[in-house]
Amino acid sequence: MSTFVTILVAVLIFGFLIMTHEYGHFLAARRMGVDVLEFSVGMGPLLWKKKKGATQYSVRALPIGGYCRMKGEEEDEEGDWEAEGCLYAAPPAKRIVIMAAGACMNLLTAVLIFFILLCMNGTDATTVISAVAEGSPAMEAGIEAGDKIIRIDDTDILRWEDITFSIREGTGEEVTVTVIKASGEQKSYTMVPRYDESQGAYLIGISPRIKTNVFKALGRSFYLTGYYMILILRLLGQIITGKMGMEAFSGPIGATVIIGQYIPYGIQYVLEIAASIAVSLGLFNLLPIPALDGSRIVFCLIELIKGSPVNRDLEAKIHTVGMILLLIFAAFIAYRDVITYIL
Repeated sequence: MSTFVTILVAVLIFGFLIMTHEYGHFLAARRMGVDVLEFSVGMGPLLWKKKKGATQYSVRALPIGGYCRMKGEEEDEEGDWEAEGCLYAAPPAKRIVIMAAGACMNLLTAVLIFFILLCMNGTDATTVISAVAEGSPAMEAGIEAGDKIIRIDDTDILRWEDITFSIREGTGEEVTVTVIKASGEQKSYTMVPRYDESQGAYLIGISPRIKTNVFKALGRSFYLTGYYMILILRLLGQIITGKMGMEAFSGPIGATVIIGQYIPYGIQYVLEIAASIAVSLGLFNLLPIPALDGSRIVFCLIELIKGSPVNRDLEAKIHTVGMILLLIFAAFIAYRDVITYIL
């Protein structure tokens, strides 16, 4: 896969995920009564803008994300942190909602991507045959695509797992497969399964027709998102406890290389990577690290507990130091990714 295509796909994925994150902040801020001064798609030089209400909507030249700039997010010219419509004029509970909304939107994006994947692939294997492998025992016996398996030997078949158990877990002895043809005729075929060493099972060379249950797909989408969250949290725990080193971290460069490796295998693999990045982005932003949404949530919780605001200037300085440290860390990860994946 060409470097240009790889970089383009990676930029689109990261840009989309950053935009959904910022859109989460935008929706929550509007809902909580905080003015959004600018919502930008893209970064860099301004290409287009339109003012609607208090918000300037803009499109910028570089498709590497975007931002949601809220009133009072940084001290304004008059030095008033809590003027009407400012972020810090909102109660701490509302600010928690605003800060958490970006990460929540990333997680919901992961759910949506998994849902799309499951709808593409289907959720349930039926007992109707979708394809018969060339030269397989099933084809030699006369079984055709569209046949519905109702019995193997004396065992009634109610679901695809019954077929799997009867054939794959068998001993390779001759079996009789009874089907209902597309015409409605019932016929029986005798064949001997062949052992496939790559799969370590006996096969007759048939594939199931897949159907999609939308509700099941939605439930599995949430399950898969939660599963990825647990994996990432375990990884972070292993890094914190020293069981794994910093090599477990990978930045945008490493992710771009991985995306490029999977592009030739099709859109489904790329979407799965995008979903995993969405989960990682959401969880990372919730960490209580200065400059991230997680640390801003911590300051809001402190304010709720003590009943009075944290010193805004002190908080701003802490976030500034955190941002500098994050940039240093990002530079280190980028350097290591270059050494690992490029040089």
